[in-house]
This record gives sequence, C-alpha cells and structure tokens, in this order.
Amino acid sequence: MKTPRHVVVVFVACLLPTLASERQPNSPLGIGFLWTAQSQQVFGRLNRDQDFVDILLGPGNVDVFKKVKPPVKVSCISLSLEQNKERPFLGLKETIALLRKNNIPPDRVLLAYNPERHPGTPTPEMDDLLGSARRAQQMARAYGAPLLIGPGMREMMQREHLYPELAKCCDIWMLQSQRLQLDETTRRPVEVGVYRQKVKKIVDQLRQGNPKIRVFVQIVTIAERAKVTQSPEQIAGFARAIEDIVDAVRIYGARANLLGQIIEQLRGAKSPATTP
Repeated sequence: MKTPRHVVVVFVACLLPTLASERQPNSPLGIGFLWTAQSQQVFGRLNRDQDFVDILLGPGNVDVFKKVKPPVKVSCISLSLEQNKERPFLGLKETIALLRKNNIPPDRVLLAYNPERHPGTPTPEMDDLLGSARRAQQMARAYGAPLLIGPGMREMMQREHLYPELAKCCDIWMLQSQRLQLDETTRRPVEVGVYRQKVKKIVDQLRQGNPKIRVFVQIVTIAERAKVTQSPEQIAGFARAIEDIVDAVRIYGARANLLGQIIEQLRGAKSPATTP
C-alpha cells in the first residue's frame, strides 16, 4: 500500500527536531591527555590550538615533538622547580634546559608545574606555594613558553584564598576536578549542574586575580580506586557543562577505546580522512 506523499512530509517534519536535538554541536573545548601507548592510538584526533598531550619529559622521549604536530602542544610536566633526589624526574629548570638543548621552539610547549604533597615536590616548595609559583613564572618567561600551574585539589581546598594571587603567576590553571565529580557523602557522580557550580566557583576566583587566565580542567574516568567508573556520556556531560567557562579538558585514566569514545562525544565521529 502506498503512503500519501503529504503524510510522509508531515512525518519527516516531525522527526527532524528530534534528530537535531540528538546531534549536539562539536564542543569548543580543547582536549588533552597523558602521552602513553594507549593514547597514541587516538592522538590523531587532536588538531586544535588548545589541544595538548602531556608528558614527563626526559632525554629518552624528546621525540614526542616529532610525532605531535602543531598546532597541538606538548605539555611538559615538572613536579618541582629543580630536580631532587626523591624522584628521578626532571624539575622545571632541567626541563627547560633539555628543551633548549634540543632546539624546541617555545610555541610548541606548555610548561606544566604540578606541585603536590608527595615525593618529588620538596616540602618547603609546597609550604611556600605562592613563592614557588613566582619562581616558576620567572623561569617560564625566560624560556618564552606559557606556564601552566596545577596543584592538587586536596591542597587547594585548604588554600582557596590563594587562587587570585596564584592566577597572577601563570597563563593557564589546571583544575584537578576529580574531587568535584563525586558527591562527598555517597561517593557517586554528582549531577552536571552541581559539578558546574563547583567548577565555576573556582574559575571565578582565578579570574578575579587574572582575567585573561586560561583554565584547563582534569576530568577522571575512574574514581574511588576503580570502584566508580564513568561512561563516555557521563564524562562528556561534565565537559559540556563547563564548556562556556573553561578552555580545555584533560581526560585522565582512559584507555584508547574509552578515550576515543569521549572525543567522539565532544567532536563527532572520526572522518575517514583523519590520521589514525
């Protein structure tokens, strides 16, 4: 039996709004993640100026700059201002020296200073967090690359009053939001609206001190020692809830398949022409 043409037209017209609502536009957020064997399977999806991979740089992995092409940045993580005996990783001072030795242009780099209370960051450096941030700023300016600062949330929950002053010391703030993703009582993922409010409170404090600061937000895919896992849709939901108030998200803890699905949620399906 043939369907009258006007019925088909009406049916399609009614269906279009539903289809359109399911297709969210590509998120403006930059995307970043740790440079690993897993993430290297999907890093070809990164192609924006705000995109990045991060790495604890050393003499054995400087070739990351040959594999990662502009405009994508390489964020070089340092746990301390200078290398110390507690951990074998380079400090910020030694990282900059290695970049200079290998003639890496500053515009390829983000210098990421990640002080936390664990071996690798000297206690005096943590105790004088503001003074340490100012020293990091001087080093970054001398090299010419943007400085990203990202202390742990546990530390910053005790020092919220420092957000405006710390923001004056850097170009980018890495907000480690894993503690904001979970309800403090149930330890289950919070609603995206609640998450947005918590993130915005900190963003507002940062921009009070530095209106031009860029904010990157770390979102974890697992929590509570892997007892809580979150789907690509949940992670993308957190990201989209803040996409108008921050500049990029760092996806932490995802294997290649999950990472690819999260990127697809934020940027659509991979084009056949995209480099794998």
